[in-house]
Amino acid sequence: MLDTLKISSVYLMSIFYVSVGIDHFRRPEWNVEIVPPFLPYKLELVLISGVAEVILGFMLLYPKMRFLAGNGLILLLLGNYAQHFYFH
Repeated sequence: MLDTLKISSVYLMSIFYVSVGIDHFRRPEWNVEIVPPFLPYKLELVLISGVAEVILGFMLLYPKMRFLAGNGLILLLLGNYAQHFYFH
């Protein structure tokens, strides 16, 4: 039971991060809007974070890469933390 739950949650997280990363390329203008004004190169930051989310999301699927992917996602989320406090 726990193995099934663990594997299911890993696949769910992988799908989530890959789809959100792809969305950075489909609708970059929406993501650019929430980048705080003190950060330069807003579009480039959005695209770089999209690439990182897709790569790290796929890395979650490989057990040998999962630890590295988890740490990378933690760093990515910490890097994106400022945008959650910035409102227009």
